[in-house]
Amino acid sequence: MNLIDVGKQFATEEACVNYLEQMRWPDGVVCLKCGGKEVRRYQTAETSRTVKNRKSDETETKRVPSRFVYQCSAEGCGHQFSVTTGTIFHDSHLDLEKWFNAVALMCNAKKGVSALQMQRDLKTAYKTAWYLNHRIRRAMELVEEATQEPLEGTVEADETYIGGKFDKRRKRQRWDKEPVFGVVQRDGKARTYHMPEPTMKKIVDKIKGDVSIEADGIYTDDGKFYGTTSGCLKNHNHQRVNHIAKEWVRGDVHTGTIDGYWSLLKRGIIGSFHQVSIKHLHRYLSEFQFRWNNRESQDMFQLVIAALLIGIVMPYAELIGKTEEATSSAVSENSSAEPF
Repeated sequence: MNLIDVGKQFATEEACVNYLEQMRWPDGVVCLKCGGKEVRRYQTAETSRTVKNRKSDETETKRVPSRFVYQCSAEGCGHQFSVTTGTIFHDSHLDLEKWFNAVALMCNAKKGVSALQMQRDLKTAYKTAWYLNHRIRRAMELVEEATQEPLEGTVEADETYIGGKFDKRRKRQRWDKEPVFGVVQRDGKARTYHMPEPTMKKIVDKIKGDVSIEADGIYTDDGKFYGTTSGCLKNHNHQRVNHIAKEWVRGDVHTGTIDGYWSLLKRGIIGSFHQVSIKHLHRYLSEFQFRWNNRESQDMFQLVIAALLIGIVMPYAELIGKTEEATSSAVSENSSAEPF
């Protein structure tokens, strides 16, 4: 579903609510507290409120739009909720029409949409656009987690490094980049992983977990992580091409498909995002993986909306919180970067 179709079909808040209601409760609305089916829906009146600007101490009048609220009519319950309660949509003050437009934009943008671009398109604050993008990426990640079937046919495996061209002014060593590993089935799906400390055991385990033993073959380059053709992957018909000797293809054996996938990912980082946080790198990988795996699907938009309803609340404080494993440092690509 493209942006024009979304704009026509979901032009009002009511149309969006009706769509979410049908998707979340196909057999009728159910109370989220007691499970009762005696639920009525009503629309609150549009009001306004006065807000004090902390910087200028001036007061501003803000519009409070009307909302669609559900209330349980069961005796002793009376619970009130909305169609987005307890979902990734939860506690969002952004109009549902903008949510739906944002999903359409991210589904159709082959190389991604930056938060600044989303800010301009939806006319929101940057913080709102950034938070919105990450919640949609989380929904895409949920779709991928639910469709982890073993890859078959001819599969290519490779690793790449995200970090851009070395610049002595930057606080990192020349080859201090973030490793990313992936497998791609020709004319099929992809699996990608942020792997901070790659080893042969980790990569071979990933391959064995993602690729069916009945696959026609696994093709890699001559990297140290894949062993020899008679080694750990011999039962998967492992074949290698020697890139060091400038052997790029030997018959049907090559890694051109996954090299193209890495090119698409990096052009997205270079052209759209410019830099991404290491802490959130796995979310960007999920976004590109979702679009690649569903590139022929006509239901990409519906899949993301369904995942937004199924997923649990994703608080902003939790999203930006620092962890021991991930810091707020960023890996970046730039237009003058060396070829990868």
